[in-house]
Amino acid sequence: AFNDAEMILFSEFKAKYRTTALTFISFYEVNYTYDRELLVDYFGCVFDLLRNLIKRHISPKSLDRLDVVQDIMKDGSLLDALFDYDNMETGLSRHLGVICCKLKNLIDDEKI
Repeated sequence: AFNDAEMILFSEFKAKYRTTALTFISFYEVNYTYDRELLVDYFGCVFDLLRNLIKRHISPKSLDRLDVVQDIMKDGSLLDALFDYDNMETGLSRHLGVICCKLKNLIDDEKI
């Protein structure tokens, strides 16, 4: 079970995750507004909060897996490929609309 300090951390995590999702959607909806450094920073904060929230509840091996995902997001290459405005019909960019639609649904349903 989560203790009181972890519940506070969860509230911070949820707020930062929501902000990150809204920013992600905004970059999709308004062409050429993508800011790699901002999203990398936001994702870094989200991962740090998540790590602190779950570290007591999962194995070191699982924390290592989280670190691998965080390293991918910190690199920024994946985000660059997603927000390739000049090639929205090809590559990873073609999936951006679906990702943003799913994020909007989660926000609308108040799940994030």
